[in-house]
Amino acid sequence: MQEIHHFFHSLFSLTLDFRVRLFNILALGGTVISLIMALLSLGTGSWGNVLINLVLVAVSGGLFLYSYYSEKYQRCYLITIVMIFLIVFPVMFFTSGGYHGGMPAFFVFAIIFTVLMLEKRRALIVSLLEIVLYIGLCLVAYHFPHIVTPFATEVDRLADILLAFVSVSTVCGIVLYFHLKEYNQQQLLLEEQNRRLRSLDNAKSTFLTTVAHEIKNPLSSISLHARDTSELLEEEPLDFSLMQENLRTIEQSVMRIDRIVLDLMDTVSIEQGRLALSLVPSDLGALLHSVEKDFSSHPSSGNNQLVLTIQSDLPEISADPERLIQVITNLISNADRHTQNGTITISLTGEPGWQTICVSDTGTGMSEEMRKNALKGYVSADKDYWRHGIGLYVCHQIITAHGGKIWLKSQEGEGTQVFFSLPEEES
Repeated sequence: MQEIHHFFHSLFSLTLDFRVRLFNILALGGTVISLIMALLSLGTGSWGNVLINLVLVAVSGGLFLYSYYSEKYQRCYLITIVMIFLIVFPVMFFTSGGYHGGMPAFFVFAIIFTVLMLEKRRALIVSLLEIVLYIGLCLVAYHFPHIVTPFATEVDRLADILLAFVSVSTVCGIVLYFHLKEYNQQQLLLEEQNRRLRSLDNAKSTFLTTVAHEIKNPLSSISLHARDTSELLEEEPLDFSLMQENLRTIEQSVMRIDRIVLDLMDTVSIEQGRLALSLVPSDLGALLHSVEKDFSSHPSSGNNQLVLTIQSDLPEISADPERLIQVITNLISNADRHTQNGTITISLTGEPGWQTICVSDTGTGMSEEMRKNALKGYVSADKDYWRHGIGLYVCHQIITAHGGKIWLKSQEGEGTQVFFSLPEEES
């Protein structure tokens, strides 16, 4: 039973082209209808109609099986139109009471399916040909009634008309149902895509505005302190301490711009699948000492203290040290930016098969929604998300490329902890 359900589902799956589903309905419906009409003709003793309908059963069933296994649907469309609509239907018209029976309903059925199955000019030409042919058949039957096989009784005539009406109505109704169902689904899909496009367009505008703002701030700082230094050079005596402070501020601003640009470049590389690693044996403890030394050589923008705790006797791991320094520097930069007069702690611990680094701070922390989305892509209408998120997104991709994992814990007003673990064996 399940196999039968799967078989019929495959015939009318929305993944199939609409014309393919239409042909499947036509072939199955034609086979069933022809079989019923053959049985009715058998009851009335009309052996000619029995033979014609049995031929229709064979043709419809054969076309269905041929199309199902060969998938040559265009060829089957043309065979159906030529053999059934243009040859068999006219023969049945004269053997089934002419225009006094149900065949005119099948003529309408044939024209509708021709228009739906063929494309553009071919559909127009063939459907017009069918209309002319069917009108001609009715005129011939009117002027030469003796060539039309009449119904034996009025009951037979009524049965033929009702069967044609029910058959054509049912098949056309099924086709219309599938067509409208597909149309509604496409409308919903289109609305969803339009909504996403609008959201992405708004996010892009906000993102570009935010990037410009993020770069504008350090540029303004550079301009201000450079101008101040220029004015100090014109004063007597020269205040070297103030000039050095200005230069340190300029250096910090340049480094901030450099990190922003580097994050943007890495984001593009990640999305294009071009993030490359140069794996070498690396000592994470020595790497953290290097980062601490670099941080200590520049004053903290938030006046924060950096604390380093490292578990001893950990083995080297296969990693890209430059990329890991980028990750750790990014995490420290985030922590320093969102912490004032606090403590930033970097810890390195080991467990079987893994080494874990944690960068924690005592700063402002993140909201629950921000925490859930911080490691995802940078497209967001939330300006704060960009400040937190683009660097964390890049960190996430770098750690994942190493075969590691990264996660964070944070609460608003209680600081943030970012963890990442790297395998001791090359992944």
